[in-house]
Amino acid sequence: MAEVFDSYSKYYDLLYRDKDYNAEADYISKLLGDVKTVFEMGCGTGKHAKLLTQKGYQMYGIDLSETMLDQAKLLGIDCSLGDVRTFRANRMFDAVVSLFHVASYQTTDSDINSYFETARLHLNKGGKFIFDVWHKDSVLAQKPEKRVKVLENDEVKVIRHCVPVHHIEKDVVEVNYTIEVFDKLSDKSEIIKEVHPMRYFSYNDIEKFATTNNFRIIRSEAWLTGDVPSENTWGVCYICEAL
Repeated sequence: MAEVFDSYSKYYDLLYRDKDYNAEADYISKLLGDVKTVFEMGCGTGKHAKLLTQKGYQMYGIDLSETMLDQAKLLGIDCSLGDVRTFRANRMFDAVVSLFHVASYQTTDSDINSYFETARLHLNKGGKFIFDVWHKDSVLAQKPEKRVKVLENDEVKVIRHCVPVHHIEKDVVEVNYTIEVFDKLSDKSEIIKEVHPMRYFSYNDIEKFATTNNFRIIRSEAWLTGDVPSENTWGVCYICEAL
């Protein structure tokens, strides 16, 4: 998966410029409460970490993409190259966060179990683990569909075509992206193809992996709104406590 994100990391922030990072950082801050040290599993280009640092948290992040980490380091983020399933920092944190569906990239039971294990090994008893996933009820009700997203700035125009393939027996949606990039300055273009397998989870699924790794679920809620998850809630946030 690292090579997927490396291939288009320079266009990543443009593709997600409509993402309200400030609102998300405010939301996560409320969930974190009065803690100091936070380990971010899958920090990407460091935008969440930067905003949380400005709120007083001491952030440390890991990511699989070296090019994304290069951008995070430009923001002053303390971060390292690492896989959320196997990384060990040899230090403990007050909380662990993992945002933008990093958990859903863990498509097998072994993957998601190792993901939980990494979080647990970096938390003292009572520490919070906060993450978001694709919600099973919503995915099955709404059904993934083809989409096209077009974004541009003064330098580049990006057209992203999304074609999903649903593997219901695995609770996985294989998201196939074709990204057309037009460089306005050089008048050159390129096409990037990627496959993002994404797993969706029910509450019972998450509870099973949480319990196995000595967590309890404090609550689950709709991402950002805090509403009760429903068939209209694609992203659900889980707040867990290390036992």
